[in-house]
Order: sequence, then C-alpha cells, then structure tokens
Amino acid sequence: MSDLISSLKAEIVRLARKEVKSAVDPVRKPSIAARKAIADIKRRIADLEKELRRVNEVLSKVQSAQPCQPEPTASDVKMRITSRNVRGLRNRLALAPAAFAKLLGVTPKWVYLYENKVGPLKMRATTLKAFLAANDLKAGEAKRRIQAMK
Repeated sequence: MSDLISSLKAEIVRLARKEVKSAVDPVRKPSIAARKAIADIKRRIADLEKELRRVNEVLSKVQSAQPCQPEPTASDVKMRITSRNVRGLRNRLALAPAAFAKLLGVTPKWVYLYENKVGPLKMRATTLKAFLAANDLKAGEAKRRIQAMK
C-alpha cells in the first residue's frame, strides 16, 4: 500500500511540475530577452561613460592651453533696445534720420519706424552690430564716417 501512495505522490509532483513549467514558460522567454537587453544597455552605458571621460580629459587640456575667451558677437550681447535708445543715440550723435540710417546701413524709414515703435525692438544681427558699434562713437567721428561713405 505504501508503494502505491508514494507512486501517486511522485506522479502528482511530476504533473504539478509539468503544469508549473508550462504556466511559467510564456513569462520566462520575455524575461530572458529583457535581461539580455538590460545587460547590453549596461555595456553600452559603460562604453559611453568611458568615452565621455576621455573627451572631458581632452577638453580640459584644450581649455587649459587656450585660456583667452573669444570676443562676444552682436548676437551674444543681451541688450534691451527700445525706441528711446534709438532716438537717444541719434540725438547724441547729432545726426538727421537720413544720416543716421546711412551710418547703420538701413533706410530712413527704418529709423522713423524704430523711433516710434513701442516696446523692445527686434533687429537683424547686422543692424544690431552696427547699432552697438555706433553706440561707442562720438558725434564728430560718426559724421566723419558718414562723409567717408559718400
């Protein structure tokens, strides 16, 4: 009788294992694929971190070799230019709107519009650069530049 009971137990255990294996099998395959993908991503991250460290080392050497900073361009300058700035600069240089327009390389209509516009002005990079350069001039020098353009 005990052989029969032990055989039945063994068969029940075998069948239970078979059922568990068939139930777990659909989950196991994606899990294995996910673990492989994670391992691949970890390898790629490690390679990228090594490359980043190498680039940072080279960059630090280059920066230490060239300590001087490039000159800021007109587009780098953060200046809020309004109609008051345009009108004030033209008056400070004692120029007529047509002469001021010639100094900046724009039309006299531009000067009129920008002197009467409300709020901050948006200028093209070339106009902004010319405006900032004219901002550093004195009246006599501005008039000489205009005469040289004729």
